[in-house]
Amino acid sequence: MKLMTYDGTGSLETFLAKFSRLAEYMRWDDTDRYYHLCASLDGIAGQMLWDAGPQPTVADVINLLRTRFKNELQAERFKAEIKVRRRRPNESLQQLYQDISKLVALAYLDSTPELSSHVAKKAFVIALNDPRLQLKVIEREPKTVEDALNIASKMEAFQVSVVPPEPDKGAVDHRARPKVKATYAMESEEQIAPDMESDQRSQGRALIESQLADLQKQCNNNREALGRLKAQGRSGKEGRSGNPSGQSGSSSSQGREPTSYSRISTQSRRR
Repeated sequence: MKLMTYDGTGSLETFLAKFSRLAEYMRWDDTDRYYHLCASLDGIAGQMLWDAGPQPTVADVINLLRTRFKNELQAERFKAEIKVRRRRPNESLQQLYQDISKLVALAYLDSTPELSSHVAKKAFVIALNDPRLQLKVIEREPKTVEDALNIASKMEAFQVSVVPPEPDKGAVDHRARPKVKATYAMESEEQIAPDMESDQRSQGRALIESQLADLQKQCNNNREALGRLKAQGRSGKEGRSGNPSGQSGSSSSQGREPTSYSRISTQSRRR
C-alpha cells in the first residue's frame, strides 16, 4: 500500500483521512506517522515544513497544514472552477462527470447531499457546452447528476448513430463532381454579366437619343411658331401704311370737283 502525496491543491481532509486509515492499518507509531507524513508532502505543502520548527510532532504538522490549506480557504477557488468548467474537446461525459463531482465535493463539504446533488447536476448541464444537448437533458428533468449523465450519454449516442460521419478528405468522393457544374455555372454567369451590362448601355443610349429627337422636334415647332408670329406682324404694318393713301385720294377728288364745276359754269356763260 502506498500513501498518496499532497501538494496543497487537492482536498486536505481527504488526504488526512487516507493518511489516518493507512497509519491505523500499518500500525505506525508517532515517529512513523511523522516521517511518513513529511515524505508524502510535496510542492508548496512540502515547503511548509520549513516553518514547522526543530522538533515538530504529527499534530503540529497537521495543524500547520490546516492553517495553510484548510478547506474554508479552498472552497471559493473550487466554486470558481465549477463556474468556468466546460467540456474539453474529445473529453468523455464520464470524465466530465467525475471532475464536476470532485469539485462540488471539495467546494461544498458542509452541505447536505440534496444540495450537493442539485449543484452538481446544474454544473454538469452547464459544462456540457452544447445548447442542443443541454436542452434535451433539461427537457427530461433529471433528478440527480447521475440521471443527467445517463440522459446525456444516450442523447449523444443517438446523435452519433443518426448523423453520418464526416468523409475522409483523402478519399475519392464521387458526390464532389456537381461542384464542377457549379463552377461552370459560375463561369457562365460571369460571361452573361458583361452582356447584360452592354444591353443596359444600349438601352440607355436609345433612351437618350429619343429624348434628343423630341427636343429637336420641339425646337422646330417653336421656330415655326416664331416665324408665323413675325409674318403676322409684317402684314399688320402694311395695312396701317395703306390708310393715308386713301385719304389723300379722297381729298384730291374733292379738289377736282370745283374744277369740273367751274368748267360747267364757263360753258353756260358762253352759251
